[in-house]
Amino acid sequence: MSILNQTKNLNKKRFLQTVWSLVAISWAVMFTVLFVTHEKSIQLAAVTITAIATEGAIWCTAAITGVAVIESRKAIMNAIAEKLTGKKSI
Repeated sequence: MSILNQTKNLNKKRFLQTVWSLVAISWAVMFTVLFVTHEKSIQLAAVTITAIATEGAIWCTAAITGVAVIESRKAIMNAIAEKLTGKKSI
């Protein structure tokens, strides 16, 4: 049974490596487009695609690793609010 679990973990790791590699490539392409092209519509498309790819990768990572995304974001926002306001939230 441990071989099956190791295979599942390896597949998760490979999937996440592939997803984040695509995100890194999209960021590189976006910066290239921003510095090479003067067309605003092409620049906007590159930035939009990169933003969507990055957000998708974040959600895939959260889903695969089993992180409760909403609870984590809520905790992060509460921590930021505490640091900015000095008040503890309930």
